[in-house]
Amino acid sequence: MARPNGKISEKQVSIWFSEMDFDKQRALLGALSEAHNSAKRGKIASLRRQLAELEGGRGKDGRKQGRKSLRGKTAVKYRDPKTGDTWSGRGRMARWLAEKVSAGEKADKYLA
Repeated sequence: MARPNGKISEKQVSIWFSEMDFDKQRALLGALSEAHNSAKRGKIASLRRQLAELEGGRGKDGRKQGRKSLRGKTAVKYRDPKTGDTWSGRGRMARWLAEKVSAGEKADKYLA
C-alpha cells in the first residue's frame, strides 16, 4: 500500500477513506480540518513576518513608521478618581478635565 518512500498516494487514501463508515469519516475529517487550520495559521504568520521584513519598518497602512509609532504609551499625568478618566498632559486638554477647570477647580487636584 505504501510507496517505497513510505508515503501513501492520494488515490490510496481516497480508497481507504471511502471504505470507512460514516462516523469514522466524520471524525477523521474533523481532525484533518483542525490540522489544516493549524498549518494555515502557521503559514499566515510566516508570510506576515516575511512581508514585514520586505516592507522594512512600514506599518499596516504601508506608510513608513516614524519615531512616534515606535515609542510606548505616554504615562498618565491626570486622573479623575471618580470616573477613572485619564489624560497624559499632552496635546489638547481632555474634555473631562477642561470641564472641571472651567467650573473653577484646579487641574493640580487631579494629578496622578
